[in-house]
Amino acid sequence: MSRGFFVSNEDKNLRTGFQVLTVVSTLLVFGGAIWLAKEQMGGRIREQVLARYAQELYAISLVHQVTMAESAEVLFLEDVTDQLSVYGAVAELSGALGVRLYTPDGEFLISSPENISDGTLSAGQLHSAGLLAPTSGLNEALLARNVFWEPLLEGESAEEPLTIREVVLPVHVADEDELLGVAQFLFDGSDSLADIAELDGGLFRQSLFIFAVGGGVIALLLSASFVRINRIHRSLARRTFALKRANQELALSDRTSAVGGVASHLIHGLRNPLTGLRGYLDADAPGQDDLSSAQSAVKRMEGMIDNIVRTLGENASGVTYELSVAELLEIFQTRIEPIAGEQGVRLDISGAVGRELDNREGNLVLLILENLTQNAIEACEQAGRVTVRASETGGVTVFDVSDTGGGLPETVKASLFQPGQTSKEQGSGLGLAISGQLAASMGAELLLAKSDGNGTTFRLALAKSNS
Repeated sequence: MSRGFFVSNEDKNLRTGFQVLTVVSTLLVFGGAIWLAKEQMGGRIREQVLARYAQELYAISLVHQVTMAESAEVLFLEDVTDQLSVYGAVAELSGALGVRLYTPDGEFLISSPENISDGTLSAGQLHSAGLLAPTSGLNEALLARNVFWEPLLEGESAEEPLTIREVVLPVHVADEDELLGVAQFLFDGSDSLADIAELDGGLFRQSLFIFAVGGGVIALLLSASFVRINRIHRSLARRTFALKRANQELALSDRTSAVGGVASHLIHGLRNPLTGLRGYLDADAPGQDDLSSAQSAVKRMEGMIDNIVRTLGENASGVTYELSVAELLEIFQTRIEPIAGEQGVRLDISGAVGRELDNREGNLVLLILENLTQNAIEACEQAGRVTVRASETGGVTVFDVSDTGGGLPETVKASLFQPGQTSKEQGSGLGLAISGQLAASMGAELLLAKSDGNGTTFRLALAKSNS
């Protein structure tokens, strides 16, 4: 009892640990999904913020170009001087650190103010400019010497990293699609970085709130589910224990039933020899034939009692051994052949079945076959024939016991295996009922296969072999 309790506690601890691990793993996956979504959304927000800066500056540059053209200050943007005049003014208006001008092919031309160093354009920036689309990017660690010539801004070191926001605009005449050059504006990116950081912070807080609420709901639902599963598990364990106990009781009942059936078979089998012995004792002047019959009856009773005692002893002791069908038929033949010879009935026994039976099942089969064959012998007239044949189909072993008697009355067939049903004048009607009980105790089936004017056949079908 204590060991069962210990195993139960160990199983409970393992189950609880697994459930906790499941909840933690689920929350980690949920948190990872939220973090991934937050990072992707943060990247899109960063792109949108930078794109907004580029669009705003692009619009300012076009408006300023039109304004200067109307005032006749600029006539041709093909000239780099005119471009520098327009976009230098835009740089001053927008608060840019400076601007660089490039040819449509990306070759550096000039920068304003003069302390802005030479620069280059990426292939992506050139491609977007060719499509007349402004672009913007944020470089958080650009060395100061890559932005400014000497003299540097006051207090700046040449190796000091700077946060620079670049905006690249296509240079073209308003309402025309011909690319005349490329303008690259340089801004202090600290403000942009602060704006993006503020948006990221808000996004992080929202993600944390979603994780807290969603994780709480997930943990609650999983906990409720595990509570229900544990309840079902306990109920299933109780039912399994009850089923196991019921199976044990059923097995005990089955063994008890088999023992009862064997005892009933003994009582029923002794009836006929006792009747013959009593007739000898009641005879006024018994002759030699009566003495021989009495001796034969006593011998049959001794053999039957020995067989039953051995069967009950093996059943009680739990001794087990294998018995082939061929060996079983040999034992059966030695028991039943003398009885058939006394009645003048021919006995044919055949069968080639390789199945192995345990001794308990084999002993019960022998008792059933003996009872069926004795009934068949009694149903035959002199020179009649009884056939016992063993066969196997689809793993099912079948024993057929046939006689050449006159068949069973229709009134007997309806309730053939019920106690009290018999076609014999002095029969008790217990033989077939006992045989049916013995067959049921080992999971076999006993049935009437045929009965007509040419004879009767009973069939014993054993349970399907596991091998």
